Amino acid sequence: MTMGNQLVISLAFVLTVASLVAVNASEWLALGLIIVAGIPHGSFDLRVAEARWLPWCRSRLAVLALYLLIGAAMSAVCLTFPGIGIAVFLAISALHFTQGEMPDSSRASAACFGVAAITCPIAFHPEAAQGYLSFFVPEAAFAQATPAIRALGIALFAACIVSTALDVHRGRSSQLLQRLVCLCAWLVLPPLSGFAVWFIGRHSRQHLSHCRELFKGSRFGLPSDFIVISLLAILLIIPLAARFNLSDIHELFAASIVLIAGLTLPHMIVSHDLRGTLEQMRRRA
Repeated sequence: MTMGNQLVISLAFVLTVASLVAVNASEWLALGLIIVAGIPHGSFDLRVAEARWLPWCRSRLAVLALYLLIGAAMSAVCLTFPGIGIAVFLAISALHFTQGEMPDSSRASAACFGVAAITCPIAFHPEAAQGYLSFFVPEAAFAQATPAIRALGIALFAACIVSTALDVHRGRSSQLLQRLVCLCAWLVLPPLSGFAVWFIGRHSRQHLSHCRELFKGSRFGLPSDFIVISLLAILLIIPLAARFNLSDIHELFAASIVLIAGLTLPHMIVSHDLRGTLEQMRRRA
């Protein structure tokens, strides 16, 4: 069994057991994993950004400043205009997740899973999802949109099954087990838990796996600044305690979205066509 399969199955098992003990325990664990284990998957970004931006940014300091400026602007939009912020963030995430699925599947499967990873956990558990999204979407507006979200989720879920079956028929079966586990997780587990199985088990792991190839000669197979950047990115949630009560899971989720949105936009810009950029970096090394 591959490492990817083991990780997805292990996450699904642990979160399922936690949800059987208490749904709240499962959701706290899932949100903690999204923050602590999910955020670091972008900690290679500055290395990749240097490869892409240095020719016209002139210095590493300018690359860092541009990266932080893009992230800060996105987080500011989420704080100031929550509705617009969440809409932009979800659109960016769907595109980014689709790109992440591309190398191992057809375009149809990648698009289905990239959008479904966001939509299905909300569509199948709307009451729980509403609590998490209350900072961004008024309760009345969410309730009004729920039937459409549920219909979209069901349609995407069915499309994921069909596209996966077509991939298997065409000989692309390496991702079958992981995708089936993720589909079950979205359907059965509460929203954060179901999303975490896919986000940590597939998306973050795949991204780290691609980037680690560049640093095989480094100690532990990671660049020296990986841990420092990861910790700094995670700790950026602390200033948001001035706006959110981080002991309340719904407000902690809102704070994490504001932070992750600010990290995701520059991350997506940097990691677009990641394999091509990594290949350029290998040739220069």
